[in-house]
Amino acid sequence: MHLIICNERLLFRFGVDRVLLLLAQGLKASGWHITFVAQRANHDVLRRITDDIHTPPEHLGAYTDLDQVTAEWLRDNRHLFSPAGSDPSGTVALIGGWPFYASIAVFRQWGVPTVALDCGGVPYEDMKGPARMVQERLRAQRREYLPEARVVTPISHFVSRSQSLPDAGTEVEIAMIHLGADHLAGGVDQSLWLHGHQVAGDQAGADPADGPMIINLGRWETGNYKNSEGLYPIARQIIALHPKARFSVLATADELKLPADLVGYILPLGHPSDAELSALMANAQLGLSVSHWEGFNLPLAEMQQLRKPVLVLNIGAHPEVVADARQLCADEHDMAAKALRVLAGDLLTGTEWEANLDNFQQTFTWKRTIKAYADLLATLNPIQELPVPKLVIDTSACLRDTANTGVARVVRSLTRKLQDFGEPLFVTWDETLREYVLPTEGEYHNLALYGGPKPDPQHYVLPRSPAHRRQTLSSLGGRALRGGWLLQSEIVFERQGPARRAAARQLGLNVAAIFYDAIPVTHPEWVADTAIRDNHAAYMRGLAETDRVLPISPDAGKQLQAFWEREGINPHAHVKTCWIPGELTASVRATTPAAAPGAGEPLRILCVSTLEPRKNHKVLLEAVSRLARDYPQLDWQLDLIGNRYAGADHIVDAVRAANAADPRIVWHGVVDDATLNDYYAKAHVSVYASLVEGYGMPIVESLWHARPCICHNGGVMAELAAEGGCRTVDMTDPDALARQIYTLASEPQAYLKLASEAVARPILTWRSYARAMLRQLASHTLRTVAKPLPRQWQHLLIDPQLQLVDEPGQLALACLLHQRPAQCALLLGEHPQWVTDLIGHHALRAWQVADGTLLGDVSRQGAISRIEAPVDAALPLLLAELRDNEITVDLVVLAAEPYNPALREALSPLLTGQAEGLLLIAQGLSAETTLALGLPPEAAIELPGLRGYHYPLVKPGADK
Repeated sequence: MHLIICNERLLFRFGVDRVLLLLAQGLKASGWHITFVAQRANHDVLRRITDDIHTPPEHLGAYTDLDQVTAEWLRDNRHLFSPAGSDPSGTVALIGGWPFYASIAVFRQWGVPTVALDCGGVPYEDMKGPARMVQERLRAQRREYLPEARVVTPISHFVSRSQSLPDAGTEVEIAMIHLGADHLAGGVDQSLWLHGHQVAGDQAGADPADGPMIINLGRWETGNYKNSEGLYPIARQIIALHPKARFSVLATADELKLPADLVGYILPLGHPSDAELSALMANAQLGLSVSHWEGFNLPLAEMQQLRKPVLVLNIGAHPEVVADARQLCADEHDMAAKALRVLAGDLLTGTEWEANLDNFQQTFTWKRTIKAYADLLATLNPIQELPVPKLVIDTSACLRDTANTGVARVVRSLTRKLQDFGEPLFVTWDETLREYVLPTEGEYHNLALYGGPKPDPQHYVLPRSPAHRRQTLSSLGGRALRGGWLLQSEIVFERQGPARRAAARQLGLNVAAIFYDAIPVTHPEWVADTAIRDNHAAYMRGLAETDRVLPISPDAGKQLQAFWEREGINPHAHVKTCWIPGELTASVRATTPAAAPGAGEPLRILCVSTLEPRKNHKVLLEAVSRLARDYPQLDWQLDLIGNRYAGADHIVDAVRAANAADPRIVWHGVVDDATLNDYYAKAHVSVYASLVEGYGMPIVESLWHARPCICHNGGVMAELAAEGGCRTVDMTDPDALARQIYTLASEPQAYLKLASEAVARPILTWRSYARAMLRQLASHTLRTVAKPLPRQWQHLLIDPQLQLVDEPGQLALACLLHQRPAQCALLLGEHPQWVTDLIGHHALRAWQVADGTLLGDVSRQGAISRIEAPVDAALPLLLAELRDNEITVDLVVLAAEPYNPALREALSPLLTGQAEGLLLIAQGLSAETTLALGLPPEAAIELPGLRGYHYPLVKPGADK
């Protein structure tokens, strides 16, 4: 059993480091071999557990890049941990957090399950500058990669519901394991920190005094969630009754900047060792923790293990860590009052208190914590990831158009994340060639806008078309694509649909499509663009002929299947929802619930919607009008953000008229991302009045900003609302909407509940969307339909569309082509029709050169492109063009025609070059031609009427 423990620091002095080292010590005793990975570590301490210690090289770039850089280092050094080809059974990675979030994906690729110890991310709303940037990056990495962990182990129920679940999502196992707290009381082997070279504390001012000694728990930090300045009013109230009271704090004299009246009362302890801190706690009459956020609060637990009274604010994980509910305080004033009662012997004393301490000491032990981890780790098996399918993505519109519409935003964001998992190719449809072609440099630039895929990713090369000549997808070689997927990421005009699907299948690709909505079919009156409206029904019929449809919501999928049923369509396609994400890449997600409007503060209502009929602005405007009429005591402001819609000027007129009647209604038009985020930050509640959507992105945008949303009680809006943070109403009823707005404005507790749900609910990221889509495609089972037996047995090998001839060579050639498919066939001279039919049917591409006029006419005969021109003129040009397009000719069929020296000269570079293939020559070819080509005396295969030779041929006189 092998446990790889990863953390930025492994210095026993710090909280998470201490937890990981105590786990390592205990799990080693349970039989696990331990490997440590850390940027900074006390190697003397670590070697008491293992010699297997790895330190990534120092990162000299931006600290916010460290998580990704660490993952790249880990990937490059796999041989140190889980060599390629080795069995990952019994190996588990345990990460302590930053900078190892991206490493979860690396371990997953190796088949190694990851357990993510989750101590929670600290509040950062009051932080500024680099400190805030680091915390925002940390939270983003958590959301990106925790969904790929095998298990997340939050250290409290509070962390579990407020961070682990929102960040990891519902598909990851979340196993809450409380920390032990008896390490200072002898509950574990103390040799680690006794040999840990800890810095002794400066206790010059900590001599016992006649008055009570009170210790302020945790690091001394002001201006943030630690709220150390909260000790000041508490200290003043205690000093008023106990003038000799002293307050010890974990800070040096230089770090302590005190109000003048508290100098001499609040004493710096420096940074004491564990033994010194334990003695201080044991000698103190009371411990106080004024922190406004704690994921566990280990000092609280440590002091309780020493059976000392501690008071804490009623926040975070405190309710589940305190030994007695009476330790919880509503605020600093309440804490001061309770502290005086403790010092007077009226609180946290007696048999009930002692019994609660007994229960705490028995529960919060490292023995129990280590056993919980050992039991969990023993259940973890290697990750069995499905292989990433080869993916070709039809991004025709985004390659052509720089606009970032809703669909374009999905396409660009999705394809960027798909690059993290594999090597997707991007194509556009060329109606003239009736083939998929590769993008040009300029088109790649268009696709890359707004966070789209990288035109030049580090791990693979995206092929390009030259600026003035299209290179086809088929030129890359069908064998590399066979069994992969063409993903139609955009809405396709169905007049091209059959040809696009056929082109994909000719390359051996399955066809999948993202389906956005059925609105142009179900509500054509709300779609002004006639081209979209007139195409959509045909487009939805065409989707039935794909292999898989990925609706962006359950409601969209239901609409599609209901349409097929009405149309009497028996679909070939398999339909399964693949929810699109709500992640806003241009904004950090809110981590604290929004606050209801305060006294005298107007309710800020935000509506983000294009001004089009189905967005239902009419009802919203009527609702706020009734709000003003029926609830005149409520002050409010409605901010409308969204573009005008072609053919819907009457809505713009209605909004302007409403603004003229009531200036509290303001339409801001189109705004950039930064301005939109600012309006969300100012808003108290959003209203999304739309009646029909494929998804409803503004609902999730509002929740991303921790703003409750009021939306329609039907369709996808109701589906989104079901997970929390929303209230639903009948959006055709302005009175009901007005009542709901007033309710949220007038009931702060109901508002806070919704805002808290918005923060706590998981919101899918683009990376998770990409993973979910790849899993669907990789697990797809092709629907097999028993083919009817042909009347003539020969058609088991020869397609029934091809005419059978009384020629044994036809069946023999069919067998050969089944066994050895050709990617590009070259027929020289005139051949029987059955030969050209068979090769045209089986080869991915086929060309025929036959003597003709000097004009070099090109015609299409079935699946074969035929050039009629002198062979010495046409063949070199054709071979050069194929070579430029990186198309390899792997089958040459030579007709029985008189000797032609020009033919030998033209064929020689192909037959003696680097590419491998098969040359078939018809019986009756002159001996002179056979000799000139340098064919060996024995053929590689004999067929009726044909002999086959492998090429490249060995040149005369060359060593064999």
